[in-house]
Amino acid sequence: MSTPACKDGPILDHPNGRRAKSKRGHTDDFIEPFSPEERVAICTCAFGITFVICLCLLIVLCVGAAGGTANVSQRPGDLFVRLVGTRGLLDPRGSPPTSPAFRLALDFDRTPPTYRSCSGGGNSWLRISYHDMILAWAQVPHFCVYGNRGVGSVGTLEVEAKADASVLREEVRNLLWSEIQVVGKVEFDVDGEVAGLGYLRCKFFIMEDKAADVPKSLCILRQ
Repeated sequence: MSTPACKDGPILDHPNGRRAKSKRGHTDDFIEPFSPEERVAICTCAFGITFVICLCLLIVLCVGAAGGTANVSQRPGDLFVRLVGTRGLLDPRGSPPTSPAFRLALDFDRTPPTYRSCSGGGNSWLRISYHDMILAWAQVPHFCVYGNRGVGSVGTLEVEAKADASVLREEVRNLLWSEIQVVGKVEFDVDGEVAGLGYLRCKFFIMEDKAADVPKSLCILRQ
């Protein structure tokens, strides 16, 4: 009877039939790199780091949401309008008429320290009228208001309202001259729609005495 090529039984790694041992004196089984105490310490440390990261993210989200809510609920402060210069209104009589133009300054006062918002741009507009007669109009550019910093980094937003390709009628010029000579000043109305602020109404004056101190006019804002 022939002898089988393979014989059932344990395969021994040592010529003497004994299982080989590692240099540590143990059999070649899977060696756990960390002790149970070390595993507990590593898991505790990982959990602590994860908890701190999640807590920081939650704080950042809450602060951002609170800041956005504060900006929505707060008003930008008081808005004033003042006249910087004009053209084509009180030209000397007999001079050729020119297109009327107004240069206005918008000032924000008592803005809350935490307030920050951008307005204007798009279809934002202002118009200037005299006794319900529209004299000029302007597009309001995009601008930002920061607490205690005014408008942008300048503190004042200037807008030029004008009526290109049109001039004041002679009767309107005469009415302006008569009013400023009799009353000593001429009153103009400003109204418009500014994105982010709402609808506003203001007044400003042109004084006969150019050296007179003209107070800023408070604007009424309506959302």
